Parts: sequence; structure tokens; C-alpha cells
Amino acid sequence: MAEKLTTIDQLKKLALRTKADSAARISELAEMIAAGLEDAQIGFTVTLPAANWSGRAQTVQHESFLADSSYWYLVCGDADCFMDCSDTGIKADNVTTDGEITFRCEVTPDVDLTVNILRLEVDTDE
Repeated sequence: MAEKLTTIDQLKKLALRTKADSAARISELAEMIAAGLEDAQIGFTVTLPAANWSGRAQTVQHESFLADSSYWYLVCGDADCFMDCSDTGIKADNVTTDGEITFRCEVTPDVDLTVNILRLEVDTDE
């Protein structure tokens, strides 16, 4: 019985060391990402006017859209219209032409939607 307690005690100590090590590594990784993203990201918003939907799609223009595989775009509805974006199934296509992106929807929205976009520069050497 004493052997099991020792084993459990050893596992607890190991778990605590692992937790501390993981926290330190996560903190270090977060700092590296933050430092690297300062120059590699740009955030902006676009508006999807309700009147511009045609065949459940619309294309919007913004100079920050670059048709380059070294950029990824994260798209999310603004806080004021997040549920409207979710309920209508708003999605963005890949950027294939500089300066524009096409959005698609499952249900045509009846209000203008504001969409936040984060452009990230990614390493594509793999």
C-alpha cells in the first residue's frame, strides 16, 4: 500500500513540474508570436450591404486583400452583428484577386453586416 502512495505522490510532483514547464513554454511562445505578429498582421473591417447580395454572394473591395498564398485571412462578424452573421451562414472565399474577396451566405441577410478581418502573414516554406 505504501508503494502506491509513493507512486501517486511522485505522479503529483511530476504533474506539477510539467504544468509549470508547460506554462513557461506557453508564455514564451505567446511572446514570440506577439513579437512576430506586430509586422505580420493587419486588421480591418468591411461592410456587407444587405442590398448587394446576388445569388447568395457579394464581392467587396479593400486594398488590404492580397491574392498571395503567404497571407491567411481570419473573418468574424462584428460584435453588433455577430449573431446575424452566424444565423445567415456568412463565409468568405479565398482571396484570388488583389483588392477583393467574395462572401457567401446560406440565407440572404436583410441588414447590413460589418465583418472584422485579420490578415496574417504565414510561412509557406513547408
